[in-house]
Amino acid sequence: MWFPFYPLCMEHCITETYAMVYECYRRMIKLYGSGNVSTCGFSSGGALALGIAAHNNAQAQPLAQPRHIVAVSPGEVPWNDAEKERMQALNGQDVAIDYAFMVTVEKFMRHGQENVPDYMISGSRGDFSGVGDINFFYSADEVLYGALPDFETACERANVPYTAFARPKMVHCYCMLPYFKEAREDFAKITEILKK
Repeated sequence: MWFPFYPLCMEHCITETYAMVYECYRRMIKLYGSGNVSTCGFSSGGALALGIAAHNNAQAQPLAQPRHIVAVSPGEVPWNDAEKERMQALNGQDVAIDYAFMVTVEKFMRHGQENVPDYMISGSRGDFSGVGDINFFYSADEVLYGALPDFETACERANVPYTAFARPKMVHCYCMLPYFKEAREDFAKITEILKK
């Protein structure tokens, strides 16, 4: 298991984050071989777990795609009216992430740079072609759950099989803290996916 300590957008542009994580991914492919690497992430890490596949497809000579992607509450700057409306509708139920943050975070992600690929800001705009499968986990009561339909469309567009799990009355990234029944159950699902 690799856990990259990637450059944060408080001090770096998201393009630097992608460059570092993609280099880690390249080294993993070299070490373990094509078809033997999966990505998993929570929140911003979930966005990166997905984003590496999109970034890979944007390269002139892409590497093998991840066997599995597990994205838990992946971050997403809303980019269309329907997504914005869905996120705003969930804002009153979300105790951890405010809709306004998901809009203003783009400024930090760009870190003064205008020439940033769309998929780095809003992951559902990326091309996931070639990924083995993608598995989403959300609280059904979090703002980011409003992005799921756009991620589903992206998976369908790329002909990538996907699953989506959404638990009501949970908090953002609940399954990374397996101290209660629902979190333990979904953490176990994640573990089983990554063992395949």
